[in-house]
Amino acid sequence: MHLTPSLLLLLWTSLSPHPAAAAAAKPQNAILLSDVQSLTLRGGGAQTKHRRVSAVPQLRCVSPAATCRLHEIDVMRCANQGSGYDAQDIQWSCTASLPPELKLGSTDVVCEGYSSPDDPYVLKGSCGVEYRLLLTESGEAKFPDIAKTGGTDEKKTMSEKIGAALFGVVFALVCMIMIYSACVNARNAPNAPRRPRDNRWGGGGGGGGGFDPGFGPGGGGDDWNDPPPPYPGPKYSSTAGNQSWRPGFWTGAATGAAAGYVAGSRGSGQDRRSSSYESRAGPSSSSQSTSSARYEGTGFGSTSRR
Repeated sequence: MHLTPSLLLLLWTSLSPHPAAAAAAKPQNAILLSDVQSLTLRGGGAQTKHRRVSAVPQLRCVSPAATCRLHEIDVMRCANQGSGYDAQDIQWSCTASLPPELKLGSTDVVCEGYSSPDDPYVLKGSCGVEYRLLLTESGEAKFPDIAKTGGTDEKKTMSEKIGAALFGVVFALVCMIMIYSACVNARNAPNAPRRPRDNRWGGGGGGGGGFDPGFGPGGGGDDWNDPPPPYPGPKYSSTAGNQSWRPGFWTGAATGAAAGYVAGSRGSGQDRRSSSYESRAGPSSSSQSTSSARYEGTGFGSTSRR
């Protein structure tokens, strides 16, 4: 059978999908990132659109918290810089207004895949940027503590919390042992006899008319007029098993440790209050925040899907 050009055109038209059907196959709110030339993201808690998964902030700082707290980006604009290993692996350059103490590191664009994380189509309005803030040379000079620790102040705080919790447990255990020992010794100690009222001037007990029964002739109440406690001498000494509980080495050590811990905590609290006061009202308050000057910082990143 000989195929004429008109017959070939008719056959191609019948086999090709209808333009309206092809347009209907792609959802209206789905788009290829290769067709996106620029993105504008906003801070201040602005959220992305979402369909399959939860919304995320349009701008999220992924640097250590101490560095992120120095500055919050209000607006970031990202431009399509072409593809990487495939047509949908778009590379981005992002710019934002920054103080001179900070610069942009990586700026990765994260979008929601329309039907799955592997879908080349993404949901319109679902893209956000995860960015890193880094200290410049002037920032390292102004914030030496952040520069030295890399902004990871959470580790120190967590270690302090763990140390305080362990000390509290040990101190509570020592206190319980002290109270238990005191109760046991008090229960085992013999009850002291009630001492009768002193009748030194009333003449008493036992024999002949002396005004002091304990010292006069025939005085029979030699225990009535004994000196008040503590009672010296072997007459009033008790055996080791009947002695009441007294603080020992471990209780003294625990008390000393508690006093030291309280003093240290009080001192550190005073230091923190002093530092806080200086940051609010003292001359060093300017060193706790970035300067008011601004410049356009630029970062680069790739694309990922959630």
